[in-house]
This record gives sequence, C-alpha cells and structure tokens, in this order.
Amino acid sequence: MGKYYEWESAVIQLVADELEVAYSDASAIVEGQPFYMQQSWGKGMDAKDTAAKVLAAARQ
Repeated sequence: MGKYYEWESAVIQLVADELEVAYSDASAIVEGQPFYMQQSWGKGMDAKDTAAKVLAAARQ
C-alpha cells in the first residue's frame, strides 16, 4: 500500500466516478465517513473496497 494521501485520493475519485459528481463533492462525502476511512486504512483495504464501504454508509 502506498501513502495515505494517495490511497485517500483514489477512494475519492472512485466515489466521484460512481456517483457522477465532482471530485470536491466526493471529497465531502468521504470526509463525512472518517470511521470507515480509518478502519479501512488500518485493515489494509484497497481503494475500491473502501469506496464501496463509504458509499454504502453514506446511502443509509
């Protein structure tokens, strides 16, 4: 796994692509899920799985 900021950027881009929104809007969504971001990074999850987790939490 690379650096955190690279991984986080990849998560944000995947969220933006999935929702068809701007990167800045996706960033706000990701920032609203700090628990899932920290948990996923700690578990060594990849950006794709983390984006799916963040999207599922945001849609609840």
